Amino acid sequence: MSKKSNWQIKSIVGAYLVLVIFAVIWILPLIIAVVKSFTINGLGNYEYVLSYEKINYFHVIFNSMTIAISSALVVTLITALAAYAFSKMKFPGSKILYGAILACLAVPVAAVTSPLFATIKNMGFLDHHLGVIIPLIAFNSPMMLLMIKNYFDTIPDELLESARIDGASRFRIWYVFMVPLSVPIIANVLVLTFIYSWNDYLVPLLVMRSEENYPVTLAAQYFMSSTYQSPEDVARIYAVMILLALPSILVYLVSQKFLVAGATAGAVKG
Repeated sequence: MSKKSNWQIKSIVGAYLVLVIFAVIWILPLIIAVVKSFTINGLGNYEYVLSYEKINYFHVIFNSMTIAISSALVVTLITALAAYAFSKMKFPGSKILYGAILACLAVPVAAVTSPLFATIKNMGFLDHHLGVIIPLIAFNSPMMLLMIKNYFDTIPDELLESARIDGASRFRIWYVFMVPLSVPIIANVLVLTFIYSWNDYLVPLLVMRSEENYPVTLAAQYFMSSTYQSPEDVARIYAVMILLALPSILVYLVSQKFLVAGATAGAVKG
């Protein structure tokens, strides 16, 4: 066996070893949580969570679904339209405006909590789903705009120019050509925005006041105590964490192929 073949085998083995290590790092906490959730009472821990009187599990899931799906749909729509404008349309100040939007990526959510709270309160959306959805749309849009715009840049202008010659309007070009050609990145943005919105904690904590409007990130606190926790309490905490995270995990697993396709979308200009 040649030295080159030996080097290739070692490279492949090394790459797999690194991937296995990272896989263990990510999966091990989840495995521990699942195992711990079945200690003491087994499935009784899950029955306890599902029948908990103070917080209705299915209502909490509905709240998070409402927030996450609404945010994902709106973000995907407005960023797909904005990306088309910044990528394929020329207008004064486009580069400055695009740069200003991307600059918002450097602003952490925690830095704007005071004006955000005052704005939501003045709009009358305090303790309302819209009070969470609107900020999540604003905070997720810059990154998603960057992703879709980079993909749109790879679509040849000649293809769109031929449609203009045939008399197609700008909106028709976006709807008939750009959207079908950009399904991988659009699906990627849709899924990522859903997951980010589902997992957000700070905005719901700032806006929500009543228990009936709590999403999953706030409902978890009702199963925890600052005082002593028995082994039975710990098992129930793990059970509630699994149940509250389960919908987002399922969404990720079902849409994994879109995330993989979107990760490489726009990487090479053609």
